[in-house]
Amino acid sequence: MYRKSIIFIFSLINTLIFAQQDSPLYLNEKQMAWVDSVYNSMSLNEKVGQLFMIAAYSNKDKTHENQIEYLIKKEKIGGLIFMQDNAEKQVKLINHYQEISKVPLLIGMDAEWDVSMRLKDTNRFPWAMTMGALQKNDLIYETGEKIAEHLHLVGAHFNFAPDIDVNVNPNNPIIGNRSFGSDAQKVAEKGLCYMQGMQDNQVLSSAKHFPGHGDTDQDSHKTLPTITHSKERLNKVELAPFKTLIDNGVTAIMVAHLNVPAYEKDPKKPASLSKNIVTNLLKKELGFKGIIITDALNMSGVTKNYPNGESDYIAFEAGNDILLFSQAVNKGKQKIIDAIKSKKISEKRLEESVKKILMAKYYAGLNNLEPKTTKSLIENLNDEASKDLTFKIFANAVTLLKNENNLLPIDDLANNKLAWLPLEEGEHQALKESFGKYTNVDLIDENKIPNLDKYNTIFITIHKSNETPYKSYEISEKSKKIIQDLSEKHNVVLVIFGSPYALKDLDTKNIKSLIVAYQNHEDAQDATAGIIFGNLEAHGRLPVDVAEYKSGDGVSTRVYK
Repeated sequence: MYRKSIIFIFSLINTLIFAQQDSPLYLNEKQMAWVDSVYNSMSLNEKVGQLFMIAAYSNKDKTHENQIEYLIKKEKIGGLIFMQDNAEKQVKLINHYQEISKVPLLIGMDAEWDVSMRLKDTNRFPWAMTMGALQKNDLIYETGEKIAEHLHLVGAHFNFAPDIDVNVNPNNPIIGNRSFGSDAQKVAEKGLCYMQGMQDNQVLSSAKHFPGHGDTDQDSHKTLPTITHSKERLNKVELAPFKTLIDNGVTAIMVAHLNVPAYEKDPKKPASLSKNIVTNLLKKELGFKGIIITDALNMSGVTKNYPNGESDYIAFEAGNDILLFSQAVNKGKQKIIDAIKSKKISEKRLEESVKKILMAKYYAGLNNLEPKTTKSLIENLNDEASKDLTFKIFANAVTLLKNENNLLPIDDLANNKLAWLPLEEGEHQALKESFGKYTNVDLIDENKIPNLDKYNTIFITIHKSNETPYKSYEISEKSKKIIQDLSEKHNVVLVIFGSPYALKDLDTKNIKSLIVAYQNHEDAQDATAGIIFGNLEAHGRLPVDVAEYKSGDGVSTRVYK
């Protein structure tokens, strides 16, 4: 009996060691020696504390900062997700919080389009939808590299990105521009490049929102959306990018607050709290051995059915490793501790999660933690290389969808009289300056449209808000009527500085040339002018199916010598 027990224990240890070596977080034996040393030095209270990642802000008062200090010192939390809004203040706070923590804190951020997603006055890369139009995925890899560099500067180690949701629903209110597109294979390819750019530079990457938030018209921040598809469809579309990133070593996956009846029969239980989805699907069926993290536990997709603290416990029981944005650390911790003491949850299960988190901390260099500096921080977060990369992305993303009779590029400027009518709410000054670099274009007021018969070509440009990816892409009925009326009588070049989904209810049959530029950004405007007048080539390809256009559609042009 004694010999059988020894064999069982030896087998259990070997199983755990091999599981760790199979993990995308595994680096070497030195890492595991550090992990074991730290783990063995912790009490049960400290081990359970490692599971919690709490929201910290750089724009709140001393009361908030004292609360974070309390959670670090008393509750022994394992990490912080930093929210808005000041880079220099964030660095100072992180240095302080790290100093008072027994075990180094894992710092996460939402930085899908760089740290500007949370920090003001910092570089902002194009949204994923824009990068979805690229044929050159190396630019996406470079974006991942640069974001990693900027995260290091502000003291963060973990980016909750890339978003690899396959956005097949134009009415999706929360994903949309955050997705690389509606083609699962292309989303996987581009998400992989983004991931590798970060992970090759010692930043943890978290693919989201498992098992796929792309086909919903509801926001899980506000409710619990339902994904009604069959397992066959989910495997073919929604899960496909996750499989690709898992096979290529993604370090973490974030689980969404979604009702997915194909895998979880309880209509009130989101994927993030479902053992069927987290353990049976993600861990067992898909074989994922990295960190599993919940989406924020303050979102209505969870809180409408589960009280604070209870959701933390259920999420851990389901198989998650990190409990993000907990609203009741003390309650959640105690429930987990009680379950372990009563043998409802095994200590082996706790060890699995805590050691993954410690492996991630070593992966991120937290075994040799050094304070960050604020010297030249804002300048370094707005570096010239990032600005150059941003222009390259926009220039290569601009997509020419129609070009009847090779109207573009326009080369005979001496014999072409051109008019330009900008529409909608966004700024267009950069386009005016860019047009001026090539030729004279007469600006038309939408409220006083003159007779346009003397013009060879009319440019109509749609300028939607570039403030956030969540702003409406819809074109007003007034603008639609102007487009329809003018395109019936004139050679119209229509440019959309906004989401390609603006095409979904737009009549483009009489448009001679149609361009999607994805965002109303100065670089997009400058690049579009370059393509119109033959100074730049058109390379972009549509990333989504919309109206009569399909993902992959696009016409290439050449520059004039």
